[in-house]
Amino acid sequence: MIISASRRTDIPAWFSEWFCNRLCEGFCYVRNPYSQKITRVSLMREDTDVIVFWTKNAEPMMQRLSAVDASGIPYYFQYTVTPYGSDVEPGLTKRDCIKNFLELSEMLGRDRVLWRYDPVLITEKYSVEFHADAFAKLCELFSEATCRCTISFVDAYRASLFRTCTFDEMIRLAEIFSATAKRFGLPLVSCAEEIDLDRFGISHASCVDKEICESLCGRPLPVKRDRNQRTACGCVESTDIGAYGTCRCGCRYCYACGRRTAAAHDPASPLISGRPKDNEPVFPRSSGQTTLFR
Repeated sequence: MIISASRRTDIPAWFSEWFCNRLCEGFCYVRNPYSQKITRVSLMREDTDVIVFWTKNAEPMMQRLSAVDASGIPYYFQYTVTPYGSDVEPGLTKRDCIKNFLELSEMLGRDRVLWRYDPVLITEKYSVEFHADAFAKLCELFSEATCRCTISFVDAYRASLFRTCTFDEMIRLAEIFSATAKRFGLPLVSCAEEIDLDRFGISHASCVDKEICESLCGRPLPVKRDRNQRTACGCVESTDIGAYGTCRCGCRYCYACGRRTAAAHDPASPLISGRPKDNEPVFPRSSGQTTLFR
């Protein structure tokens, strides 16, 4: 099993204590965002092949990586650093994001910290020319600190504040980004994009990447493409342990911020948000049987 921590919220930034507590206990609970049913997910070494961390600020988790290492479970980071200001990403300090990215790469190596320039959005302030300059500056900083960069263009469903990039804008940016990435020797891939950018040397990516996961755990993994993701997504199946509406970054383009989870966070709870109700059924992930939370 591959654990995704998490597409739904930034666990390394906001819930590193909770995550390490759950590693110690060997399991966590996940509430389905649609049915509200609770599933028990094992975090034992014998059940967990790889952990994929998704973050924009790994500093809190960096202070706890010894606990993750002690679990024996291999892991890598999908780390987003974009050039937007507080008008778009109000919960982030860009200088700190860059500093923490570089420090994490020093700790883990460039093959385990993958840079995401995601999403690319176009406004009067954040124009094509702005992105061309900003991307080049970040490439210069990160080219020795990561083994690849993943780009994606903002989708209209993510936020009503931003429009979808036009075809011409995507083509112009792909051409610019490709030339810049090549100049710095940085492989460039795209995430869940329908548009074909192969002519620019930009292939479709798998962020939860079978090849990377197999390399980290040292054996073949019998995993298939994740059918719960978008059609153009190349990720293999994983179990997400996050909860929508809990991230405090407040990024205005983020699809996960639109659903609010009012329950308070308790680092000692098996759930990332709130606690199970008395006698609420808990469904083991591997079967349809239920147990009762006590």
